[in-house]
Amino acid sequence: MTRLREGLAALGETEFRKLFLGQAISVVGVMFTVVALPFAVLEIGGSATEIGIVEAAYVIPLTVFLLFGGVWADRLSRQKVMLAADFGRSALQLTTAALLVTGVAQVWHLALLQVGMGFCEAFFRPSYTGLVPEVVSGPRLQQANALQGLVMSGSITLGATLAGLLVAALGAGWAIGIDGLSYLVSAWFLWRLRPEAFMGLPAPTGRAAATGGRSFLRDLAAGWREFTSHTWLWAMVAGVSVFLFAVEGPIQVLGPIVARDVYDGARTWGLTSAAMGVGQIAGGLLSLRWRPRRPLLVIGAGIGLAAFPVAFLALEVPVGMLYASLAAMGVVWGLYDPFWTTCMQREVAPEMISRVASYDYLGSLAFYPAGLALAGPLADAFGVPTVLWGGAAAALGVAIALVAVPDVRAPHAMGPAAEPVAEARSGD
Repeated sequence: MTRLREGLAALGETEFRKLFLGQAISVVGVMFTVVALPFAVLEIGGSATEIGIVEAAYVIPLTVFLLFGGVWADRLSRQKVMLAADFGRSALQLTTAALLVTGVAQVWHLALLQVGMGFCEAFFRPSYTGLVPEVVSGPRLQQANALQGLVMSGSITLGATLAGLLVAALGAGWAIGIDGLSYLVSAWFLWRLRPEAFMGLPAPTGRAAATGGRSFLRDLAAGWREFTSHTWLWAMVAGVSVFLFAVEGPIQVLGPIVARDVYDGARTWGLTSAAMGVGQIAGGLLSLRWRPRRPLLVIGAGIGLAAFPVAFLALEVPVGMLYASLAAMGVVWGLYDPFWTTCMQREVAPEMISRVASYDYLGSLAFYPAGLALAGPLADAFGVPTVLWGGAAAALGVAIALVAVPDVRAPHAMGPAAEPVAEARSGD
């Protein structure tokens, strides 16, 4: 019990607890859309290729605007940027739900609304990465990241299970509507957040004055120099970029097709996400206490486990084997977020964290839209199993390549944060 209380100590910090609760509820809603959206496309007569187009419609603006989101998150109030994004996402998802429930939705409607979702997410993600260190004490930063990952894993499990049942029973529109409402709950918690109260500072008026009149491009260039100065950072981002293109893209497009044709449709697809969520919970619990000397080696090598569920989809194995492989992969993802995010927050200059996070997200997602868009046509040309086998080989290849990088294998401290580094250091 003592260890459990120590692991949950970050929740005793009021401002972090508000952020934690809001995101826990929001992620449940997100999982409703993750499960429901491909089946929404299928409900209105769409194909695997059109699933890929709708999914890519979200990712493309996300990648295009991430750098803008990172710069403005470092300049303005991260809390207010996130609030605006939540209100926007709520309106977009409720519109999507209304179109589906009333039976007037077309594929182009879904794609256009997902463009807006990607735009909002491009500003939310870098702001969130920079906000966490503002609402939790330094010694509890890894713990806070682990708790966020843990609650997201639990929310994924709950949201995916409920979404699969709801989509099967009532249709995709109702599930996406719940996601729209969850963003309003997230916004309510963000509205109540007072980062300045935690930091003992007067209420902020924004960071724009702190930029000293520098241009957007100079801020962007400073962030790029910080990003490329850490070999472990850009190497991991490059590996994840290949992984999302060759592994995650085909799974997101072809997985629902396999679930529909071989297993039990939306219910099975929802439970696959739930199985991964169970593994992520286990990994999150482990990350509360475990601080390995080589955290990037752990997660880099662990990416290779993704080869098993992808190969199992190609083999059409019994669904229990598929769930077990996804749970094992989930353990790696449960470790990935707290280890990775803590390394960034410890070793990257604090005043550049949102910009570096935007380069992280951009680099990771750079080829993901192409993976989504190409999965359907490639499956039509060569068959679903062939594309999935290619994804399994890519997962193993990425893991081997990352382990070969010395800076990924090197020790990385998960302890005290780096001292702030003036931007003048990089020539500004």
